[in-house]
Parts: sequence; structure tokens; C-alpha cells
Amino acid sequence: MRSRTAGKKSIFTRRWKWNKHAPLRGFYNFWLKLFYRLLLRHTVIGLEHVPKTGPAIVMINHVAWADPFVVLAALGRPIVPMAKVEVFEDWRVRWLTAPYGAIPVHRGDVDTQAIRSATDVLNEGGLVLISPEGTRSPTGGLIQAQEGMAYLAVRSGAPILPVAITGTQTINTEWKRLRRPRVTITIGRPFRLEAGSDKLSREGLRRLTDDAMRRLAALLPEDMRGVYR
Repeated sequence: MRSRTAGKKSIFTRRWKWNKHAPLRGFYNFWLKLFYRLLLRHTVIGLEHVPKTGPAIVMINHVAWADPFVVLAALGRPIVPMAKVEVFEDWRVRWLTAPYGAIPVHRGDVDTQAIRSATDVLNEGGLVLISPEGTRSPTGGLIQAQEGMAYLAVRSGAPILPVAITGTQTINTEWKRLRRPRVTITIGRPFRLEAGSDKLSREGLRRLTDDAMRRLAALLPEDMRGVYR
């Protein structure tokens, strides 16, 4: 989800709506788990930090196409991902994204539709996955995050679950060599963002975003912490 200060705008043919019923999520999760076992050396650290019930915003870093996929079926609870609307426009992947129940995000302005959809999931005690950076990092390290996640966290009151992903940037190379890449998911302790006297000001959201990203950076190797080193 993009913030109020988002720069790049989405390109789309129509406003995409959220398929809340997610008819194929369970089916796809079954295949994702099989994918982990057969094609990856997949390790999850800190699974005990995932709340067994209640809402949470799953915050991930983003360095490769596979990042959301390696998390979706790994935490032991259904997760609703937020995805840029370009994914829904791409015929190669929309057959997966739409029936999985991903929330489309139209970047460039405040996407109130996406915010309402994510808030609905959280109000119903669900998990929402979001990459605060808004796009893949070209360097492999964390890049400046957008304020949308902080806005959602303050608005909903839901805790944030930091999830650091390493190894996905080697997947394509390792597969070409007929090797199983090692992918590690490290889950930190959940925390909440408190707006305090800043309320939802731009400066306040910037501060909260940076605080959250530093918690995520602490779970990553130093060379992947980027601007939050």
C-alpha cells in the first residue's frame, strides 16, 4: 500500500475489487507447502511469535518475486496479502492473485478501498501481509518505506508482526543449477505503533514507519538493512 506521499502511480485498465471470499486460498496453500518441501530448503525461525488468534499486520522485506509466496503458507494461519494492482493486470499471475483473495492496491494516491479492505480483515481477527517498501529493493537492502502500513496500524490498532526473508534472491540462479535454494524466514515479536500526540500527521507517520522498519532491519543480516542500518 502506498502512502500519502507516494510517487509512482499504478497503471490499470479498471478499478479492481477485492475478492473477499478467496475461493482457492486453501487449495493454493496446499501447493505452496508442497513447493516448499520439494523445491526449497525452507526454514522458519520464531514461529512462536505468531499470534494464535486475533489480528496482525505481517510486515515483510521485499527483494525478490518469491517473497510473499514463501510467507503465505508458512505462519500456520491464513494470510490476506496486499498486492499492487499491476499484478491483477498481468494475465500470467492474476489467476493466482485474485482467487487467493489478495487485496488490490492502486498506487499513487491514498487507496481508501484497499485501506478499508485491510481494516475489515483486521477487524475480523485476520492477518494482512504488506511490504512497506512498496516495491522490490534494487539493492537487496531495505529501501525507504512508505507510510501506508503505519497508517493502517494506527487506524486499526492491530499489532505488527515483523518477518524478515533471506535467500529468495538466489532462487532463480539456484534452480538453473538444479539446486534447492536455502530460504529463511525470521519472525520477530509483535509490537504496536502508538501515534500519541502526532495523531496521523505526515511527520508522525514517517516517524512510526521508521521505527517499525528498524525492528524489521534488526532481524536481517547487516548487509540487507539498507537505509535502516
